[in-house]
Amino acid sequence: TWEILKSIVYGGLLESIASLGIVTSSASSDATTLNILVLSLANLIGGLFILVHNIWDLKSEQPRTSNETNARVDRYYQVLGKREHFYLHVFIAILSFIIFGLVPPVVYAFTFTESNNKDLKLAAVAGASAICITLLSIGKAYIQRPNTYLKTVLHYLSTGALTSVVSYLAGELVKELIEKLGWFDTKRSSFTLLLPEMSVEKPRFGSY
Repeated sequence: TWEILKSIVYGGLLESIASLGIVTSSASSDATTLNILVLSLANLIGGLFILVHNIWDLKSEQPRTSNETNARVDRYYQVLGKREHFYLHVFIAILSFIIFGLVPPVVYAFTFTESNNKDLKLAAVAGASAICITLLSIGKAYIQRPNTYLKTVLHYLSTGALTSVVSYLAGELVKELIEKLGWFDTKRSSFTLLLPEMSVEKPRFGSY
């Protein structure tokens, strides 16, 4: 049970914050609900490979002797548990990664579908993500020593809130900047990159 909780926290906590940032930045740039869902799923699939790679690196890392206490320190055991339970750790971490990573895009996609109000959708996403981050940070505080519940929860909640705000502002500012520079003609059916010194004109009849 102890190692399962460690694996859940390892797989879900940071991904919950990262997925929240992707949804808020995409929504602020006026991406459609479908595009937000697709981008989040693509990020989730790519992140799975990084997650497995990180766990594998932890397993490959040999225990070291601490210079302060002269005791053997095994980071894999500290983070996940016993090495012989490696495949269990990978399975639980991947499952947690997928579940908590899907919460922000799924909540955004399937709440307030009739009004399609972006602000209400983002509020629902923020509430659901706050619950997930709180639960996971409580779990992290429980498995670490000393148990600093309030400090750990506030740390990750503030990190999630800061990530959400910065992502939202960044998406909005980048969108406005691209529109001012005129790099993409959004009125056309397909995006066309326009360099500053180039102009596109329609040919006039009788000009040849």
